[in-house]
Amino acid sequence: MTSASYFTGLRTVTDDMKSKNRTDRTGVISAERKETHKIPYSSSSKSPAKLELQMGRKWVVEHDIGNKNLIIEECDTKQSVYVFGCKDCVLQVKGKVNNITIDKCTKMGVLFKGVVAACEIVNCNSVEVQCEGSVPTISIDNTSGCQLYLSKESLETSITTAKSSEINALVPDANSDGDWVEHSLPQQYIHACKDGQFTTSPASHSGG
Repeated sequence: MTSASYFTGLRTVTDDMKSKNRTDRTGVISAERKETHKIPYSSSSKSPAKLELQMGRKWVVEHDIGNKNLIIEECDTKQSVYVFGCKDCVLQVKGKVNNITIDKCTKMGVLFKGVVAACEIVNCNSVEVQCEGSVPTISIDNTSGCQLYLSKESLETSITTAKSSEINALVPDANSDGDWVEHSLPQQYIHACKDGQFTTSPASHSGG
């Protein structure tokens, strides 16, 4: 496997796409989106799609469907990113931020430069997350199907999982330029009592 499927076909950000060069700036900074989505927004949903910076500290990306060109560019390490209720989208975070939370998303791809604190993935289904820089902690909770693409700078990250399945971590192949090596993270554990203390180890399954 050479790249994340959700991240294929990403276009280069041109100067006129950058929020600092846009002429329609208001008090709320919004990223540019296409006039139409590939998948129409559901009429049964009560919440409109949103990508904005709130109070100068929190980027909020909500309820978008079918948008593969969500971009947050003008960000810093004092800001956080919260992604909620998105489906079949790709979000690029061009700068390093404090933390990223991905909540209740389906078929979502998130590509980011790095985080200071943690990246949290909660209540999601079929998501791909790629870190190009460093990330101290990745937390995955109540999620089914998660692909983590870790850069060389993020190989020492601490990954915690709870009530989750089909979690895979992909790291750069030391013997090949551009390829990935996939590691399945255990979802079953064995707890044993020895000398009055319980020890926990991942369950292994033999091919025989």
